Amino acid sequence: MRAALRRFWAKRPLFVLACGLVALLAVWSVATQLIFAAVLAFAWALSWMAEKGFKFLIGVSLLGIFVVLGARWRDKVQADDEARFAILGLVEVEGRLIEDAGGYDGSWSGIVRLHGGEFSGKKVSWMGVGDPPPAGTELKSPGVFVGLQGARNPGGRDRAGMLRQEGVVAVFRADEMMSKSWIGSYSSAAAVVKRGFHDAIVAGLEENGRAAKVIRAVVIGERSDDSLGLVRGFRESGTLHVFTVSGMHVMMLGSMVWFALKWTGLPRRFAIPVIIAAMFGYVWLTGNGPAAMRAAWMGAVFLGAYALRRRTDLLNALGAVLIVSLIWDPRMIRMPGVQLSYGVVAAIGLGTSAMRWCFSWLAKEEEFLPTSEMSPAQRLWLGLRRKTAEALSVSAAASVGSAPLAAYHFGVVAPVSVVATVVLVPIVYVLLGLALISALLNPFWENGSHALNRINSYAANACAETSLFFAGLPGSSLPAAIPQGDKLIIYDLEYGASAACFAPSTGNAVLIDVGGSFSLEGEIGPSLMQLGIRPDSAIFTHSDAGHIVTPELLTEMFGMRQVASGMVPTPGSTAKEWEQDALGIRLSNPKKGERLNLGNGAYAEILLSPHEEAVGSLADDRAMVFMMHWRGWKILWLGDAGRLSEQAMLESGVDLKADVIVAGLHESDISLTENLVRKVDPQAIVIPRRAGIEMDGFRGRQRRLWEKAGVKTIDQALTGGLTVTTDLWGNLVFDGFVDGSEMKLSGD
Repeated sequence: MRAALRRFWAKRPLFVLACGLVALLAVWSVATQLIFAAVLAFAWALSWMAEKGFKFLIGVSLLGIFVVLGARWRDKVQADDEARFAILGLVEVEGRLIEDAGGYDGSWSGIVRLHGGEFSGKKVSWMGVGDPPPAGTELKSPGVFVGLQGARNPGGRDRAGMLRQEGVVAVFRADEMMSKSWIGSYSSAAAVVKRGFHDAIVAGLEENGRAAKVIRAVVIGERSDDSLGLVRGFRESGTLHVFTVSGMHVMMLGSMVWFALKWTGLPRRFAIPVIIAAMFGYVWLTGNGPAAMRAAWMGAVFLGAYALRRRTDLLNALGAVLIVSLIWDPRMIRMPGVQLSYGVVAAIGLGTSAMRWCFSWLAKEEEFLPTSEMSPAQRLWLGLRRKTAEALSVSAAASVGSAPLAAYHFGVVAPVSVVATVVLVPIVYVLLGLALISALLNPFWENGSHALNRINSYAANACAETSLFFAGLPGSSLPAAIPQGDKLIIYDLEYGASAACFAPSTGNAVLIDVGGSFSLEGEIGPSLMQLGIRPDSAIFTHSDAGHIVTPELLTEMFGMRQVASGMVPTPGSTAKEWEQDALGIRLSNPKKGERLNLGNGAYAEILLSPHEEAVGSLADDRAMVFMMHWRGWKILWLGDAGRLSEQAMLESGVDLKADVIVAGLHESDISLTENLVRKVDPQAIVIPRRAGIEMDGFRGRQRRLWEKAGVKTIDQALTGGLTVTTDLWGNLVFDGFVDGSEMKLSGD
């Protein structure tokens, strides 16, 4: 065994060293008291494997201690800075945007490095309004710092954790009226180049057509808000790395440049610097994404060794980049994207040989037909089979290696990705190559660029259709977590947004409102994926933008079959889009007294329908109210309904007796009036976070009255998202995600 390990060390010493440093950081994160013992064990193991002496052991030990102490020091500085920025209040700051900002619905955010005074050098997540500015933009504004907020919902993204790994110490909310921004000549020219590239790759195509969306997503990582299910197809086929700029794209570009330079006859020693420059140039054009940047550095190390006539090895190149990254900032290994990027490369390097054995049958030669005796067609067929076997081997190694990380971080495993990736890669190669040629051609021959883009549209459509085909196969993607028993998740979202999901153990989960576009994409979708929940139905209580989304986005996120709508369409509204084209989703407008099947015996009974009775002009006054019946429990779902809706239900004589009320917050009117609460006689009331409006004070007075009457209040400002289940004794159990609280209601 030692001989085998010794040979592995001799070939890949940097990779082994990097793996050891990663293991030390893992030990540090879970058992800090054992770290020095772990460092000594790591150093001794390497010394034993490499047959080195005491000096080597000391050197490795010092490197391990340096990396671990570096992580500790950065964590302490981060915590101190977060605490200091959280109490600053209103201040005026200025800084420089170090990345292209990302925008959504008139707002944008990006990482800014502050300069001047006590804030100099600190990084913040700057939130502004208007069009997203490019990297290099100088910003100046009064505003307030807000602390980094972690996940507030089960399965939700820990945005605070992700920002911390980038060294961000706070969120800065700039004043909309007093913000100033300007851009230097270099940054302005860079923005023009990037915009020109962005436009050239789809010039001549329909701006909002599917082909243009796919080309932009694959080539520059841009995804539109209405990409018609394309993301779902790539995600469920396990090929989402194709739909975003990743290391694969960088390597493809490097190979294209290599083939072009080889055709010109340029010597290798001159070609390699050009290839490296092209890779970094492409990464810059696409926004300096972390995954693409890591791939560019890895490619540079690999090609650099080749240029210096050193023995090249994929794993050794990976180890070199990883060691430098860990010395620079050890915290980066905590990021899911980093783990997946490096993990996939390591899996390819370690597992491809084993996978070749699995697919060797595909590349097997004819037993009694030597290659020299084959016809041209037979040699072509053999070559094709060999390339297919190699591609399947690499794809299988990457899929198997990334599966544990994908299951842990994203809650999904896609077995079909082994084949889907092999089929998609050649299509993406053609698509990327044509797009790059078109971009180079556009400034000189616009018509030729348009013609190339029209040809490329066939590749784009083939890419989308292929992903959807594989996504539609049975068992294409499997949840890593299998829901046990019925559960109701009530999400804690920003003011104006509301969503919940009832997931019966029999499957076919139902969304109750969807939180609006921003919350659905950024919070609810990732949460449900992580929890292994796949909704196929939804209930929209009313037309508020924080409760509904377009049919396109709902199709994109989930394979939705039906929607029960409380929306009242108005010209130009999202509700009107549903009325005009629901994209194959069955849309119903339930009336009072109708029952909606929620699965496994649970159902929603409609108590008030805006399709029969509109009690006011605001969207909140035209809300659908229902009673959820679940295992003997009754939950009154008020949503944002206010005093007028409550009065209408009281006058109708409908049975309002319930165990729990789930409330929202009316935009401008009182809700949860004394008469309604007395009529319902609940054991508990779930209320959302305070919204910073006048109604908050009234809600505080209401809580005191409920407590006097013996009604329990579940405040999501404290609990965050709620997971509601029933236990073996039939009790209704509320588990708070943020505070870890548990409250039980007894049916006795």
